Amino acid sequence: MKKYSLLAVGIAIIALLLWWAGIRDVVEILRGARLDYFLLAVLMYVLGLLSWGLRWRVLLNALGVRASFTKILLALLAGIFVNNVTPGARGGGEPVRMYFLAKETEKPYGQVFATVMMDRILDLIPVVVMLAFSTAYVYRLGSLSLTAVLVLLDLVFAGLILFTLGILLSERKTKGALYWFFRLFERLAPGKAEKYRDRFERAVEVDVPRFQSDFRFLIRHKGVFLLALVYSTASWLFTVLRTYYAFRAINYPVSLVDVMVVQMVGIVVGMLSVIPGGAGIIETVNSGIYVLLGINKEIAVTATLLDRLISYWIPTALGALVTTHFGAKLRRKGLIGRGRR
Repeated sequence: MKKYSLLAVGIAIIALLLWWAGIRDVVEILRGARLDYFLLAVLMYVLGLLSWGLRWRVLLNALGVRASFTKILLALLAGIFVNNVTPGARGGGEPVRMYFLAKETEKPYGQVFATVMMDRILDLIPVVVMLAFSTAYVYRLGSLSLTAVLVLLDLVFAGLILFTLGILLSERKTKGALYWFFRLFERLAPGKAEKYRDRFERAVEVDVPRFQSDFRFLIRHKGVFLLALVYSTASWLFTVLRTYYAFRAINYPVSLVDVMVVQMVGIVVGMLSVIPGGAGIIETVNSGIYVLLGINKEIAVTATLLDRLISYWIPTALGALVTTHFGAKLRRKGLIGRGRR
């Protein structure tokens, strides 16, 4: 219930953003919008999702986890849904897609989870590079405050990658992190935690060593690492192009570099937001940065809302359908609630 009330706050923020930009101005801009560029923006989102799926498939195949590309994409959409309705760092979707694909392929959780975590690391590497490029660009524009923010984000993301690797490459630290999350779950729901305690402890002792072995293998396999990194870079380029075409849809030729700068800041805002998916917060921050970069507020708000319609609201709805389908399918098979071998 709490997350729905927070989502309502996000929608209220979007309403205030529209009021600030001028609802009549936004409607007038939308009346002149071009469908061809809007569809190109949608296509960029689809291509980005396909690139993400290809990246994950490379990692899965490297460990001998065979799954159809359709199942991989459906698992991604389920993970996107959970991430979009989860406040904070949006990490809830990773266990969900790991769970569904492990059930579908009948592979150990630890093996599939190794590919999921490697996928997350590869997702962050292009972000660090794009952040560095964005920082240099903003510095040349003379915006010291925004430059300082981007430098901080550079350090945060580089540190996040190193910190994550430090945990994932240590069996002791990985187990410690998992037990820490379980203790947190225990404080929030002591009854459920007690019910799953034995199963959790068995899973940690069996799956973590397998996870460690497979994760190290993926890091050391240069061919797999580089190919997956190519797909990761392509996915982020499609993300930038998606927003670029959202602007073109309302007849505004925005700079690709401006889009990159705003995308990088929006990532962190989404991670820190207490509102699920950063709804309302990301729209506001992104619009504000576009205004700082010299774009009229009605243009900035309209393009941002179009972009978020494509990248957040529609995928969330599709992900909800996929998650419901997955849950019903697993129940029919009798897989939900069954212990692992």
